[in-house]
Amino acid sequence: MEGRFNRYSGFVDDYKTLNTNTNWQDLAFADNPISQQASLSATGGNEKTKYYAAAAWNSQEGILKGNNFERMSARINLDQQASKRVNFGINMSLARTFTDQVSNDNAFSTPMQLVALSPLTPVKDENGDLNNTPITTYYNGLIDMEDANRDITTFRSLSNGYVRIKLAEGLMLNGELGTDVWTMRDNAFYGSKTDGGAGTNGLATSVYAQTVNLTPKAYLNYNKALGEMHNLGLTAGTEYQNSRTDRTRVEGGQFPGDDLKTLASSANITVGTSSISEYNFFSYFGRANYDFDRKYLFSASARVDGSSRFGKNNRYGFFPSVSAGWVLSEEDFLQGNNTLSFLKLRGSYGVTGNAAIGDFRHLGLFDPAPYAVQPGLNPSQIANPDLSWEKTAQIDIGIDFGLFNNRLNGEIDYYIKNTSDLLLDLPVPSTTGFTVQAQNAGEVENKGWEFVLNSNNLVGEFKWNTSFNIAFNKNKVVSLADGQELIDNGNANVVKVGHPIGSFYIAEYAGVDPANGDALWYKNSEGAGRETTNDYGAAEFVVLGSPQPDFYGGITNSFSWKGLSLDIVFQGVYGNKIYRDGDRFMSCQACWFDNQTKDQLDHWNQPGDVTDVPEPRLYWANGEQGRNSRYLSDGSYLRLRTLTLGYELPKSFIERVNLSHLRVYLIGQNLLTFTKYEGWDPEVSSDAFTDNIVSGVDFYSAPQPKVFAFGLNVGF
Repeated sequence: MEGRFNRYSGFVDDYKTLNTNTNWQDLAFADNPISQQASLSATGGNEKTKYYAAAAWNSQEGILKGNNFERMSARINLDQQASKRVNFGINMSLARTFTDQVSNDNAFSTPMQLVALSPLTPVKDENGDLNNTPITTYYNGLIDMEDANRDITTFRSLSNGYVRIKLAEGLMLNGELGTDVWTMRDNAFYGSKTDGGAGTNGLATSVYAQTVNLTPKAYLNYNKALGEMHNLGLTAGTEYQNSRTDRTRVEGGQFPGDDLKTLASSANITVGTSSISEYNFFSYFGRANYDFDRKYLFSASARVDGSSRFGKNNRYGFFPSVSAGWVLSEEDFLQGNNTLSFLKLRGSYGVTGNAAIGDFRHLGLFDPAPYAVQPGLNPSQIANPDLSWEKTAQIDIGIDFGLFNNRLNGEIDYYIKNTSDLLLDLPVPSTTGFTVQAQNAGEVENKGWEFVLNSNNLVGEFKWNTSFNIAFNKNKVVSLADGQELIDNGNANVVKVGHPIGSFYIAEYAGVDPANGDALWYKNSEGAGRETTNDYGAAEFVVLGSPQPDFYGGITNSFSWKGLSLDIVFQGVYGNKIYRDGDRFMSCQACWFDNQTKDQLDHWNQPGDVTDVPEPRLYWANGEQGRNSRYLSDGSYLRLRTLTLGYELPKSFIERVNLSHLRVYLIGQNLLTFTKYEGWDPEVSSDAFTDNIVSGVDFYSAPQPKVFAFGLNVGF
């Protein structure tokens, strides 16, 4: 059992808001949030029957007010040897989660948006009631803490049953049936004083959803040692997946009072709808493994996958792969080498498919369109019977090595991944009656290096082990549809040929004109060079960075001595950019009435001032226009991810109290962060503005907490 005590990690000093009276920033956070968890497990059985059972409970109070989480789970595994040729078993788990959820970061009702309120505004009036507009510039999110709730309860059951039948020596028939049943109940109520319930005298919603996944699989395994030098393994089989989701939503308003929160009290049911979505996969697969004398390793596999998500002309895809390895350290010329303990060369090539586009994207669809209480249909999606799999072909070349009796070991890998037939929503002529169509178009390349190095620095009574990893990846859009060079959906992130996916395509900020306080921009037009202008519209957009890092990595050092242990984990990234989208409101030299970050006090004030903050002017007219590099930050960081101090009590002591082991430990997470990022936390991203193109955007995103955990690990 362990207890966790969390506290938000605090803010970068220069990014604090101006608090001259009310500190709305602190009001967003819970006081000393606590997390608790406990678990229990047991194993047993005999030669023919074995079981494993476990149960766990976890409760977390979120760092944001009104955000809490509780999870209870249990699992059991049973294995039965029915005869010499047959064994079967089942693995089952059940989990219940309960969440008090707050709004996402693009809503005034989320606690983080409280930082937008003026510090001159008192929290409550003279009667003790929470102030709201027009006293506060925006909706006071604290009202949701008193007069709204959104409770989400989910149940998930995972089961997998199997049977294995030995048909002959080395030949095994396997059958499996997996089920995944997920149900969700989402009830919300917004009282008459809240932003969501204003104008409707209270608003309630109730959503019920269920997803059922069924996955049967049957396959043959053949493993045979062919003499002393040859080993052969063969697998062939088929599998099927069916997934169906049912969803019902009801919404109503006009409640007699805020104490009556269920839809039974609503006088006006405004929404009542239900939907069904379903997809299927059907696959054949085969694999062959062969090794000769434990030195030469070969493997080949192939899959044929069919998906109901694709058009009837291209429903099936073929995905092969091959790999080979050579263990050089088993060769005569390296055996017995005192320096080189292990050396293996390996390489592989394979093709994989992606079908993650949602259901029915290949069909021509209609939406209900009732008119004057008469039924009707309205075209909503254009068909594409040729829609097919997105494919990724990858080449890997690697080396595994061990030195000095494997006290120093590691891996070196180089890879190239080419993804073609990208699944994208592409513009179509408006004469079709639609704006976009799901199509296969374009190609993206990823290539890079990965390094892993492990060392046993000290191996005596005092032990010290180190593990280091670093990875470099270069992402580039190679092509788009029909010679297209750019996909721009109006966000700072775009897809542009020759650049990484999600690159920031924005106007380049050039600082402030010392003569008049105007914001300046680099024109970046052909022939203009580094010429500047105070006209934002005259500055052409250019690519000024990517949310994808040049490299990422981590290092772990582990120390142990006489039952004491200390583990220190650092992790970080370098070279990525983050777009601070919220700064258009809270770091804009008071362009509107939002609370401002304190660095805006350095604004231009009189001719001759040299600063990067333009002259304050109301109504977004001087340097705070959307999509500009003024709000682009370096997202590189190095973070002390975890520090764990533990002590394993000696067996001579714990055996007296009939325990098998007893360990006491203390964990700290996110204790230190080294970064030049100008926002609150370089490792967060907006939960309202993230998709397969948009990433690396920070919009009032809550920072990660520092976590301190004390625990006991007890074995009976």
